Amino acid sequence: MFKEYFSIAWRSVTSHKVRALLTTLGVVIGVSSVILLLSLGNSAKAEAEKQIRSIGSNLIYVTVSDPIGVLPTIWLDEIKDSAKIAYYSPMVQRPVNYDVNGTNVEVTISGVNEDYDYVSSLTMTSGRFLSSLDMKSNYPVAVVGSKIADSLFGGADPIGQILVINGVPFEIVGEVAARGQSFSGDNDMLVYISYDYALNLFSGRAFMTSYYITSTSESTVNTTLAKVSTYLDSVLPSSSLYRAFSQSQILGIMDTLMSLLTSLLAGIASISLLVGGIGIMNIMLVTVRERTREIGIRKALGAKRSQILFQFLIEAVIITLLGGLIGLGIAYIGAFLISVLSSFTVTIGLDTVALALLFSISIGLIFGIYPANKASQLEPVEALRYE
Repeated sequence: MFKEYFSIAWRSVTSHKVRALLTTLGVVIGVSSVILLLSLGNSAKAEAEKQIRSIGSNLIYVTVSDPIGVLPTIWLDEIKDSAKIAYYSPMVQRPVNYDVNGTNVEVTISGVNEDYDYVSSLTMTSGRFLSSLDMKSNYPVAVVGSKIADSLFGGADPIGQILVINGVPFEIVGEVAARGQSFSGDNDMLVYISYDYALNLFSGRAFMTSYYITSTSESTVNTTLAKVSTYLDSVLPSSSLYRAFSQSQILGIMDTLMSLLTSLLAGIASISLLVGGIGIMNIMLVTVRERTREIGIRKALGAKRSQILFQFLIEAVIITLLGGLIGLGIAYIGAFLISVLSSFTVTIGLDTVALALLFSISIGLIFGIYPANKASQLEPVEALRYE
């Protein structure tokens, strides 16, 4: 019986191909938009999580504003064991501008210690990172990001080159692998020098210093964060002078924000599905009017109300499902083009596909029920008289 209903509905749809295609347009746009936006949001979320986790889930950031200099320079050494700290590095940053063939190039100088490459999971493409000997001897050496060679040295090998910072010549001893953009800017335009040397170059004391801290394991992150916060509360005159948060907290906040943004975008795109549903209801009402005599004949031959209802519902679902499949194809093409034309890979998950197709079928059922019900309520005698 179902096969017969489907056959009748399919013949009705294919007999008016252009009308059916135009009817599904709203569903096509809605489904493709929903799938593409959900996939973009989920892919961006996954990429952000990947980048954050690549640095380390046991990483803690601390930013301290110390205008009157009450914080000891070795404060982290004092609590390292009790706070279960594995590695840490202070960081102070200043931008420096260089004129390269008439073009202004801004480079960020980062004062760090020898553990910064561990805390931030840096990978060296050549040379080495700063060592404890560099810190003790206070010799002017520097490690550069992957774009520095092209920006300042014309693409030449940066190892052994001299970079002048505030009038002081620094010998480049290492180059860091590409890290890309982050919330703080371009990581590949950074120059790393000794923290103490940076303080001497830039005003002698840092009023605002960042600290990168790794706990001994992921399970001790909360303990480390609590110990650091307790110590800073005991030393600084106000808790507003510092900010301390873990990588996992950042991940949680980002996850929530990305989920909200993705849901908002998908909700906006779903409006076109509703518009498409209204269009389908209008066309189905026209179809019922056009096939009034057919309905009368079928009822006169013994067709039940439920059979007429089911037939027209199947027709509405076929139209929306076709629109959903076309929209799915367009979404895959869009995801492919975005992935090819940009460095961002968009992945369409099966759950997203299932949700969009389920939504399109639901639209067919919801907006097809009224025309189908109207068709099923026609009286056979009046339907046969209809011209």
